Amino acid sequence: MSIYTKTGDKGETSLFDGKRVKKYNLRVETYGVFDECSAQLSVAQKLAKEANIKTHLLFLEEKLFHLNAEIATGEDYQQLRKKSTLIEKVDIELLEKWIDSYQNQLPQLSSFILPGESLAGAELHVARTICRRGERRLIELSEHEMIRPEIIQFVNRLSDCLYTFARVEDKAEKKEKIVTEVINRYHKQNEARTKHEMTNFSIVSEIINSCVKEAEVLKSSVAITIVDSKGLVIASYVMPEAILVSHEVSFKKAYSAISMKSKTEDLQQLTQPGGAFYQLETMMNGKLVTFGGGIPMVDGEKNFIGAIGVSGGTTKEDIQIAETGIQRARELGYAK
Repeated sequence: MSIYTKTGDKGETSLFDGKRVKKYNLRVETYGVFDECSAQLSVAQKLAKEANIKTHLLFLEEKLFHLNAEIATGEDYQQLRKKSTLIEKVDIELLEKWIDSYQNQLPQLSSFILPGESLAGAELHVARTICRRGERRLIELSEHEMIRPEIIQFVNRLSDCLYTFARVEDKAEKKEKIVTEVINRYHKQNEARTKHEMTNFSIVSEIINSCVKEAEVLKSSVAITIVDSKGLVIASYVMPEAILVSHEVSFKKAYSAISMKSKTEDLQQLTQPGGAFYQLETMMNGKLVTFGGGIPMVDGEKNFIGAIGVSGGTTKEDIQIAETGIQRARELGYAK
């Protein structure tokens, strides 16, 4: 079947009942505007993010199809009822129900708003203005032809409904932007915090091996513990000849270093009488220590990413071994 019939080549078209009229006829102009409105609703429906709004818009496109069929019919409604569905009071009440329901979910307005903060909202406002134009044509047509009151009422509610839908879509867009912004900020902060976290086993092993080799050079048997930025143990190694308590103390040194963001030997003076952290060790029930061998690690952006704790040798040896581990971490690109 060909899409063109050539019957309109002389500037006329047929109404639903077969009557031929000029294409600029007010009745044709009126249903032409609502045809435009229906096409605009289709655009908005494809962009809408709210599932219910998408469903409602599909329903409204169908209703506009029925509306146009009636406008194109004239007064022969009985013939139209056989082939189409007329707009009824129940349809008007449905639009009013949607409007009231959504308005209760939206913030109160105290002034006029610009049309559309979201793309779907903007397209719905375009549909609303087309609907208003169609309403003006329909009122004009009703002064010359018989138009059922239900049609005029439905069109009036439709523009209000589209306005409400636009606000709903704007709200959804705003909410999505806020959620996206929060997530992006979280990821950005988390990335900065964990960019160089000690989570690669081979890297951690390299650091511990460098500490063991340095301990062997010093002929010292030690325990080595590495913690992450939260003070959680990532890896721990106890050399065969290290004393039993060394393991627990190495953890405390690493934990103290990352908790206080300072080398443990630098904390000693601060915990003396008159110091900023006087009696801190007591208040922490011995979980923090203030003698050398614990060193925090920072990345290139000065984020604290973990710490090394070494125990079992002399304080000087523990510090030297821990420094060796830090140096290896720098060589591997995990610390600066």
